[in-house]
Amino acid sequence: MRRGYIRLSKAGPSLEDQQKALASAGIDDFSEYGPVYVDVIPKHNQPTLPQRLEAIRSLEAGDELVVASASRLGTSTGDVLDAMKAIGDQRAALFDAETGETVIWHPDTAKVIEFARRAEGENRREIAAKMRRARVTSGKVGGAPERFGAEALAEAEKLWADPKLSSSEVARLTGINVRTLYRRLGDRGGKKFGSEQGG
Repeated sequence: MRRGYIRLSKAGPSLEDQQKALASAGIDDFSEYGPVYVDVIPKHNQPTLPQRLEAIRSLEAGDELVVASASRLGTSTGDVLDAMKAIGDQRAALFDAETGETVIWHPDTAKVIEFARRAEGENRREIAAKMRRARVTSGKVGGAPERFGAEALAEAEKLWADPKLSSSEVARLTGINVRTLYRRLGDRGGKKFGSEQGG
C-alpha cells in the first residue's frame, strides 16, 4: 500500500502542488481519513515533524511512503537519513513522485555512511597533522602562508575550499590566522587576493 507524506515549509511547494504530485503516484484520497500525513510549518516548542513520525509508524512490510520530492522528506541530510532508516526498519520503502524512483534502505547503508564519514574525518586529521609537521619543520607558528612551502600552501587551499569547514576551523588546522587566510586565499570560493602579486 502507498501512503503519502506532505511537509509544508515557507520556501517549499504548496499543499496543492504536493497533492498533485502524490496524485500522480496513485494517491487520491486527501480527506482526513485518507492515507496522507501532513506536517504544517512548525511553531515554537512543537515537535518538528510529528506527522512524519506517525506516517512511518503506520507503514507495514512492503508499503511505500510517497513524497512529492526528496526535499519534502526532511530538513537536512542527517534528518533524511534518519527517516530513511526508520522507513527501512518497517521493511517499507520510499517513493519519490518527482523522479518516479523507489528508494529502499539496505541494512548495510548505515555502515556505509558511517564508513564514509569516518574516512572524511581521517582525511581531515591527516591534512591537519601534515600542516603541523610543516610548521614544526619550518620553525614558524602562524604567519603568512608564503612562509610555508608550496606543498603546505596547497594543503591550506584544500581546507579553505571545503565548505564544511568554518574559517576559524581552517585557521586552527593550519595555524594560519583567519585574516591572513582571507588576505592570501580570498573570500571562500571567490577570487584569490594577491594571486597576481609576488610572494
